Amino acid sequence: MLPIKHPLSTLSATFLVVASMLGTGILTTTGIILSLLKAPEAVILVWVMGGILACFGAFCYGVIVKALPRNGGEATILREFFSPVLGEVAGWTSFVVGFAASNAATSLALAAYLDAAMPHLALSHELVACSTLVLVTALHSVVGPSGIRIQTLLAIIKFSLLAGLGLYGLMLASPSAPAHVESVSRMAGFGPDWGVAMMLVMFAYSGWNAAIYVAEEAPNPGRTVRNAMVIGAIITLLLYVTLNLALLNSLPTTEIDGVIPVIAILVKSLFGTQASAWFSGIVAFALLSSLGASAFIGPRVLATVLSWLTPQKPASSLPAEVAPQFFWLQAGLSILMVITGTFEQILTIMGFLLGVFPVLCVLGMYRIKEQTPAIARYLFAPLFVGVMSIILILGAVQRPAEVSIALLLVFAFSLLRFGKYRFA
Repeated sequence: MLPIKHPLSTLSATFLVVASMLGTGILTTTGIILSLLKAPEAVILVWVMGGILACFGAFCYGVIVKALPRNGGEATILREFFSPVLGEVAGWTSFVVGFAASNAATSLALAAYLDAAMPHLALSHELVACSTLVLVTALHSVVGPSGIRIQTLLAIIKFSLLAGLGLYGLMLASPSAPAHVESVSRMAGFGPDWGVAMMLVMFAYSGWNAAIYVAEEAPNPGRTVRNAMVIGAIITLLLYVTLNLALLNSLPTTEIDGVIPVIAILVKSLFGTQASAWFSGIVAFALLSSLGASAFIGPRVLATVLSWLTPQKPASSLPAEVAPQFFWLQAGLSILMVITGTFEQILTIMGFLLGVFPVLCVLGMYRIKEQTPAIARYLFAPLFVGVMSIILILGAVQRPAEVSIALLLVFAFSLLRFGKYRFA
């Protein structure tokens, strides 16, 4: 067991949230969103809407964690508010899809940016990705609680770099930029494309709920975790909007429409071609922080789920034991996905599954009505559930095959869990 005695201050928890959000999403999705929605104004709108939704969700989760200050995130909430089966489904989904598969993709993205920064080394992307996963896992499994201090430092550096880039881009943008920024065409009409765009945005904001996964490891979880999630979501919202304004005010939309490495194009525009290699190295460093956040949280989700399956002692106020093997199991799954490439299909399904569980959790808030502020009950929760449901429906219309696979996986796992409880 890793002995942890409340290592999460509000600052550490806040930047755990920020680090969880600042990953591949903001670095790669704006060009795709522009190709879907056609107009820069629509791009800014969906980034603002996504940030507001994240803030609403964070406030509602804060209400929940005050009543249920336990590790495990959505898995624990759904287990307590609905059923053990649903909680276990959410727990395994979070561990395998939300953390292991996400780390596989992030490590490969890191390898690609590192290759762009140092092309003369000609390193294998798979080798770099696997080595990075081992390094980050060793940090959290061997160093233990001290790893969160290093993680906080990395998150602060990453945030500062991106914030500096966004603010510098805005300062250099021509005051007449909006006049010469030509839209690809008129704004796309409301429909499935908006749903897909919002799913991409919410993927970039995913991590706003990171602190709830380690609620038991913070002093006064009701206050610390709530503040960390809300403050982290607001900080990230401001950063994302700043970066996108810098992009859309500095570059013609024809240069970034459908392009993935949009931030690299912004750097090239601001600092010249030679700076691209330096920036690629900075991005690789930034993604190291995202890997660290998942490496810290994922094993704690697994520990919580396993404690439900093998109860060996009466319930206590202590967090479930986080054995070093849990860190290496997650790393092993990520490495397997890197080597085999099977993570791509899992990540396609991830957006839908990890969008469904927060909606169910916020609905569960109504089971603690006496502890729920009126603004959360009558404003934040209805808006979050309503808008997220529309996004998921529109996304399912656009991507029916992936959503069908996600639902089939949940159904199959539910059958197995029902069988366990029936014949236990």
